[in-house]
Amino acid sequence: MKSMLLALFCALSVNAQNVKSEGTIFVDGIKDKKWNNSNGKDFTKASFAVFSGACYVTLEVDQTAEVNFKSVSTISKGKLEVKLIDEQEYDYFYCKTSKDCIVVKDITLEKGKKYRLYFIGENAKGKFEVNWEINK
Repeated sequence: MKSMLLALFCALSVNAQNVKSEGTIFVDGIKDKKWNNSNGKDFTKASFAVFSGACYVTLEVDQTAEVNFKSVSTISKGKLEVKLIDEQEYDYFYCKTSKDCIVVKDITLEKGKKYRLYFIGENAKGKFEVNWEINK
């Protein structure tokens, strides 16, 4: 009986893992008049006409977990950088492009650490989307 309860508790604990996201936070305000973005519990995305500057979304996990990230950027003008960093600015993934960039990567996020998904534009026209999911 105890082993069944322990197994049930472990299963519930695994299912309770979450990635908390907040954003989009603009470092110097927004200058792109055609900026459009949305965020959800497992994604962030935006489209833009002339994005210059930087913004980010913060991520935290309630338990240390391996998280699968898929980042897709499509740029028709200018340049865009996408990167995931921690508080010490360690890069977990990075892409700078003037065309298309796809990054798919499993990354262990640690409980108690704050992470930032940064987007830095240089007269960029296009869109990006980053999705994340805890690996079970």
